[in-house]
Amino acid sequence: MIKFIYKTSIAGLIFLFLSVSASAQKMNNTLYLMQNVPQSNQLNPAIQPECKVFVGFPALSSIYLNYSNSSFAYSDIIKDGTGIRKDSLVVDINSFHDALQTTNFVSQQFELTLFALGIRAKDYFFTLDVIEKEDSRFSFDQEMMTFLKDGNASYRGKTANWGGLGLDASYYHEVALGVSKKINDKWTVGIKGKMLFGIANMHMEDSDMSVFTSASGNEIVLNSEHRLRVSMPINQIGLDADGYVNDIDIDGDSYDADFFANTDNKGFAVDLGMTYQMDEKTRLYASILDIGSINWKTDGHEFSQKGSFTWTGADWSQSGNSKDPNYKEIEDVFDDLTDSIADEFRVINGIDSYKVGLPAKIYLGGTHDLNKRVNVGALSRTEIFNGKIQSSLTLSANARFFRNLSTTLSYSVVNHSYNNVGFGLAAKLGPTQFYVVSDNVMAAIKPNTAHLANIRFGINFLFGCKDKTKKKDSCSFEDEIKNKKKPLYK
Repeated sequence: MIKFIYKTSIAGLIFLFLSVSASAQKMNNTLYLMQNVPQSNQLNPAIQPECKVFVGFPALSSIYLNYSNSSFAYSDIIKDGTGIRKDSLVVDINSFHDALQTTNFVSQQFELTLFALGIRAKDYFFTLDVIEKEDSRFSFDQEMMTFLKDGNASYRGKTANWGGLGLDASYYHEVALGVSKKINDKWTVGIKGKMLFGIANMHMEDSDMSVFTSASGNEIVLNSEHRLRVSMPINQIGLDADGYVNDIDIDGDSYDADFFANTDNKGFAVDLGMTYQMDEKTRLYASILDIGSINWKTDGHEFSQKGSFTWTGADWSQSGNSKDPNYKEIEDVFDDLTDSIADEFRVINGIDSYKVGLPAKIYLGGTHDLNKRVNVGALSRTEIFNGKIQSSLTLSANARFFRNLSTTLSYSVVNHSYNNVGFGLAAKLGPTQFYVVSDNVMAAIKPNTAHLANIRFGINFLFGCKDKTKKKDSCSFEDEIKNKKKPLYK
């Protein structure tokens, strides 16, 4: 069992390394309201970029990295020592435990846009995006950490429900074709269809753990049930005489060009969006992204385990006298114990295809113009995955003091943290636009307290742009005659 856990962990690490090197709660709230940046259309397919045509610089139009967790920061785990350890860093288990929520999430994402194109045709706007995406997340319950920290003394006659472990990681290609239409002066709607091509996946389908302690405290019952589905190259799975997994051999040579070009794991998703011009100064937005799934067919494996082990203590009676003919080394006693546990929690393997849904995201927000160059906005984001819901709220101020330079300042409440100050900048020189945006620049200043750290940047080529900040001048005398209007001045 220990060898299996080790091999599975190595497989997970290899998968994450490959996915990051092939391409490095996910938030884009600050970008959503930077609508002079064409990539805001990826968050709401109804948003029509200002320019008639945009082309993303190949492999540099959008690079996005994100890390977040729902409860703890680095400073909750590692602290400065005191007393004789004042010159050292120490692990503070109590601080880490106290920072946890009932259920805790850690996630990481990487996106690389290989190609992006947008074209306006009267009231329509068409977009095409080719994106590499990697998304991994892990979850666990606080009660498991409580038991490990405090022991089972307070659980006599009770069951400590550790809940389940959540493990999901995917790497896939996305080809997205979108269209939006301005229906009238108030409504614009958009839809985007996405073809998905899965490369590798790990998905914990079922997980549940509990520990029962008898009232006397001399008996402990461990219960464990897990089902992990994997779609990734595994060279060989070793089985014992009873058909249970005892070894996993992962061959790094399998991760070649053919692996990354795989198109057999197909999926489909759709994005929906709308914008509504409430009045001259106020605009509302709504979108829902990634309604869909991927069917994982190639290199599919299912590792399942269900067992119960009753612990009544270890028998040291034969380890006291080395001259006793029945003498057993303490190491042998431990080996017998671990073998007994392994026998109860053996893992079986099956091969099958399976389907995993994408994390759906719902955005609701709006902006209000303070003047021609400044507006304020608010945006809520809700992510739904595996029945779990995570939400965030962002307030922003968006300024465009110069035609080719715009800035955004935002504040977000996310992952039970309240120190997330974001910033965005978009600058245009000729047809070339460079932009950079983050939902929490404080992570670069104080990384040890951050729950969220992300950055997105890229380069676009923009053509046929309008200056929306330019005020309309009073019409000329010739225009008045042409339009049969009375002169505004003499």
